[in-house]
Amino acid sequence: MNYLRFLLTLTFCLTSSLGFVPKIQAQNNPSTATEETPLTTEELLTQVCDFLKSQQSLTVEMDITYDNVLSSGTKVQYSGYKIVSLQRPNMLKVETIADQGNRNFYYDGKTITLFSPDAKVFATKEAPVNIDEMVNTIEEKLGFTIPMANLFTSDPCAILDDIAEDPLYIGSNLVNREETDQILIVTEDWDGQLWISQDEPPLVKKAIVTYKNLPNAPQYTVLFSNWNFKPSFAPDTFTFTPAQDNFKVQILPSEP
Repeated sequence: MNYLRFLLTLTFCLTSSLGFVPKIQAQNNPSTATEETPLTTEELLTQVCDFLKSQQSLTVEMDITYDNVLSSGTKVQYSGYKIVSLQRPNMLKVETIADQGNRNFYYDGKTITLFSPDAKVFATKEAPVNIDEMVNTIEEKLGFTIPMANLFTSDPCAILDDIAEDPLYIGSNLVNREETDQILIVTEDWDGQLWISQDEPPLVKKAIVTYKNLPNAPQYTVLFSNWNFKPSFAPDTFTFTPAQDNFKVQILPSEP
């Protein structure tokens, strides 16, 4: 059995991370703006980015649905649940419970570890010294991504510097019965939608990525909840310690 392929397939669904854009022209004024000081789309996104950048630690829960396109062309939807724990600049943990298998990711500033508790296999590899470099390394050299990873880098806005069109403010719309400001972001490969809370601080409450250049345009949807910016982490939170019955495999670089 190819344990490496099994591990990497179950560990992460290959997705593009969704972030925010630093350069926008105002489309129209979000409902949170006042008549005296109207808030533009650019200012709204900048507020979200600046707040996330200023937080040294956080936890957040993510309820996820994503499409899998069958060979027949039919789309089948799967679901998952993630708990993200972050301690800047160099600690990250992502715990995943999902229809297609449970999996965990650990980064402690020295190594990354991928672990499949279902298969009881793990793989560990040396990693760069900060989250930004780590995210780039695993995507470019190891061939997988962490969904929504740019939210946890030092500049959540950077990923959208080269968007195809100016983001568009859609309106004040509901997420779980809560009024939020909805924004549409268009790129050449995918379209993104963000729903941002109208309370302070401004937080991402929902995100959808539509991969419009893939067959049948599959979507990846995330509902964010329980943002916590003053978490208390145990000393071993970000370090993986294998059990006696865990089997170690090697992480191989992705092919060019």
